[in-house]
Amino acid sequence: MKKFIVAVFLLGSVFTLSAQSNINFDITLKKISTLVTEGKTDVINPNQFMVIEGTVSAREVLNPDKNKFSAVLELSAGQWEGTEKIDIYHCYVRLDGSEFVPMIPVRRSRKPNPAEIKLNSKVLILAKYLGYNEDEKGNKIPVLQGIKVRKGL
Repeated sequence: MKKFIVAVFLLGSVFTLSAQSNINFDITLKKISTLVTEGKTDVINPNQFMVIEGTVSAREVLNPDKNKFSAVLELSAGQWEGTEKIDIYHCYVRLDGSEFVPMIPVRRSRKPNPAEIKLNSKVLILAKYLGYNEDEKGNKIPVLQGIKVRKGL
């Protein structure tokens, strides 16, 4: 029942936002990663919402202050290329605001919070494109501003 309520809440948020502006459901983690890697960022509308699905491969709290809370999730997705190679796509999702505090704890707790987004869990993110960062190897990785998060797909 709780998952159903969360899904209805997220869908309600999507439809409310859809009425205010447009949402691009065609952008996937693979597509946005490819556009950024190929230098085609001018195609990405930073004012448009997108819904991205991925697996949480890393998470980090940038500012633990509840009133200024900020954290980053790294999302990953893979796709087989033939039978011997997997292409992996990544993006960073910045989460700002006190509503994300229970999702990404600063420290591990003995009693886990059910709202926590755990490593290797699947999530659905409503986001906007912010730009990109480069990793230590010079690979360009998209950076999104997370608006809403649904965990445990």
